[in-house]
Amino acid sequence: MLKLCCAIVLASMSWMAQAQSSPSSPVPLDNRPVAGTIKVVTGLVNLKSADGKQRFASAGTRLYTGDVINTQAKSTAVLEFVDTTQVALRPTSTFVVENYQYQPDQPIADKAEFKLVKGGLRTLTGLIGKRGNADAFAMRSETATIGIRGTDFTARICRSGDCNSLVPAEAERATTTNSSNADVAGRVSQLTGELSATNSKGQTRNLVRGAAVFAGDVVQVADNGFAVLAMADSTRLTLPGGSAMQMAAYRYLPSSPETSVASFKLLKGAVRAVTGAIAKAEPKNVKFFTDTATIGIRGTALDMACTSAPTGQGQQVLVQCTGGTNLLVEMRQGSIVVTAGANNTVVNAGQAAQISAGQFNVQILNTLPGLLNTLPNSGPLPEQTPANFEALSSTPVQALAGGAQGEESQLFVSVNDGTIVISNGAQPPIEVNRGEGAFVRTLTDLPPTLLVAPPDVLIKDNTLAAPPFTAPQCSP
Repeated sequence: MLKLCCAIVLASMSWMAQAQSSPSSPVPLDNRPVAGTIKVVTGLVNLKSADGKQRFASAGTRLYTGDVINTQAKSTAVLEFVDTTQVALRPTSTFVVENYQYQPDQPIADKAEFKLVKGGLRTLTGLIGKRGNADAFAMRSETATIGIRGTDFTARICRSGDCNSLVPAEAERATTTNSSNADVAGRVSQLTGELSATNSKGQTRNLVRGAAVFAGDVVQVADNGFAVLAMADSTRLTLPGGSAMQMAAYRYLPSSPETSVASFKLLKGAVRAVTGAIAKAEPKNVKFFTDTATIGIRGTALDMACTSAPTGQGQQVLVQCTGGTNLLVEMRQGSIVVTAGANNTVVNAGQAAQISAGQFNVQILNTLPGLLNTLPNSGPLPEQTPANFEALSSTPVQALAGGAQGEESQLFVSVNDGTIVISNGAQPPIEVNRGEGAFVRTLTDLPPTLLVAPPDVLIKDNTLAAPPFTAPQCSP
């Protein structure tokens, strides 16, 4: 099915290239191949071609190598290239199509070289760079070069502090599709010791304070530490030392919390949780579970642990969550429904529920054993930690720019999906992954700086928050 889908994409691209140069279509006098078209224009956008001719652009205007696109104040544009690459330009931007070659039957010959002269953009890359030549796609500025590994990223050039504040129309928060946090489930709020996350592809990365976690990630904290995760809906999760948990499913829409979902699978050790906006809007959409039991939420604060022995029967330690271990849930606020096998049991605040290894019977305890309070590295109660996802999700530009004066400029970048590699002259390149950002300063020999969270000037810019992108369904 994938091969067939990709064959259809390639065939449609080949047909598009032929149709754009066929006798039935207008043919440019110099017979240059069409690179793409301007799909959307708001306000005033003008285009300067390689021969120096200038004209106003509109939806449907064709693009060629050498074209310079300028968006005026209060104006935006969305460009679509024949390989399905899409570029959204913010107001007062200048963008150059420096080199563009796309031949559906010769991936090794692909080349897409663009330049951002001023302003800002958001790019969703297409087939170029995903086929035979991984280095075929490059976005340049006077500051740095961004190499693409198949991604959705945002970039902006700032001069003389013009990014220190946005005009009101640009600074309105995009609540439903934030440009750099739409896919971020949560961020690390507190951390002692080491913390890692392994994604659905089996790739593991180390996490620091402020680092992003995503749906599908398995988060694991070292034995000698603990971690607190602040989720996008204000849910907070404390993972005691030696614990591991999977973000089984997480999608939060601030404008529609009742249709959002949050599901967490405890794999080892324990989790201490206080739920947020999703549970308040629709409790049934939040679940905690192990291989043997599922906990449905009714708005709550709870501790959940997999232990080596039932309460009161010998020393308890946190262990892997399997059918051969004991599950203990302690309720501090609200109530839950524990489902084990065919049994559904309600557990209220001040009670605990226990399921012994290999059984499905839920035992209710009318006092809280306080297991996690007695263990080292159990971490703080999550309801006593800040719901600071928003604060962790951006890096202040003013702190980075350092009061730059004159013509000195800075390049700010955020990665919404995928990976980019950014380099500055002879400096070693750095890799920037989903949920992270980068900062490069001109007129210095300083290397690019990796940012745990994207620059706030990109987070707050609603002109780049939700361009009409449609990602390709497959690639060769």
